[in-house]
Amino acid sequence: MQTIINILVFFVILGAIVLIHELGHFLTAKLFGVYCAEFSIGMGPKLFSKKKGETDYQIRVLPIGGYVAMAGEADQEDSELMKDVPYERTLKGIKTWKKCIIMLAGVFMNFVLALVLLIGIYSFVEVQTNTSEIGSVVKNNGAYNAGVQAGDTINKITINGEEHIIASFSDIQSVLSNENLQLDTDTMQISLKRGNQNIEKTVEGKYNSESKSYVIGITAATKKLTFVEAIRQGINQFIEYALLIFTTLGKLITDLTHTVSQLSGPVGIYTVTAQVTQSGSISTLLSLTALLSTNIGMFNLLPIPGLDGSQVLFALVEKIIRREIPTKMKYALQMAGLILAFGLMIFVTINDIGKFF
Repeated sequence: MQTIINILVFFVILGAIVLIHELGHFLTAKLFGVYCAEFSIGMGPKLFSKKKGETDYQIRVLPIGGYVAMAGEADQEDSELMKDVPYERTLKGIKTWKKCIIMLAGVFMNFVLALVLLIGIYSFVEVQTNTSEIGSVVKNNGAYNAGVQAGDTINKITINGEEHIIASFSDIQSVLSNENLQLDTDTMQISLKRGNQNIEKTVEGKYNSESKSYVIGITAATKKLTFVEAIRQGINQFIEYALLIFTTLGKLITDLTHTVSQLSGPVGIYTVTAQVTQSGSISTLLSLTALLSTNIGMFNLLPIPGLDGSQVLFALVEKIIRREIPTKMKYALQMAGLILAFGLMIFVTINDIGKFF
């Protein structure tokens, strides 16, 4: 039963991301009068098809993509569906700025989806404060046995006679996870503030080999953000997600073999989605959806033939040189880009499957 739920959640997440992306292309194309013969979610054989007006709406077997068939695209030149479409209703017949908006609208919608999800998460979920206040104390651990209480604020930790000034909870984590740290005894001295009192506690630390840090049994205090703070936090998280692709590209240049082996395809994404689904954390699942939506948007901005970024590049080049790039050349470049993208997807999928054996 859990496997079925995992698969359904996986399909819903990818389907939503693809739907919102293609909807961006479709709505802006309609806004500028471009003829759209098909609007498809998924790739491969058709599962469902319904024609409404001039557009055939479809759902296909594989939820790994989608498309809007617009008049004037390189791969639609010989399509029977487009043969009688007036020139002014094709991508070639509209102004360059309109064409660029249509091509970038899918990415824009992916970014909007990610931002809405992240702001929504931070509006309802409590976040760790940027202080050294203790939120809770775990029973039968060092801090609990020493009499440390929730609400106490740690100011200083002394280990092996060396003092460490503490200003935030991340400072505590940094001190306890220092790879050079090795307790001469099993204890450390912690200076904390409780109300108006300054208190000294001798706390036993236990080394955790998995986290490679000492554990004393405390968690950080949390707080609920205001809506303005949630917007700020959501934007910051979105920017962090968006910049991940540049980190990956940098690693591809410096360490191609290792980085490619670490990439994940549909199987890897399904595995992560299943783990998050089984954890039961809705906020983590929504955060994963925001991450995937951001990554798909950023990936589509790359000027790789077949992706939205290349379509914008083609449009700008044609505007500069004042003539169309030959359709056969454009189509060949798009096919080469798609073959490269699908080849990479097949490789990482095989790599993902290999991780299970």
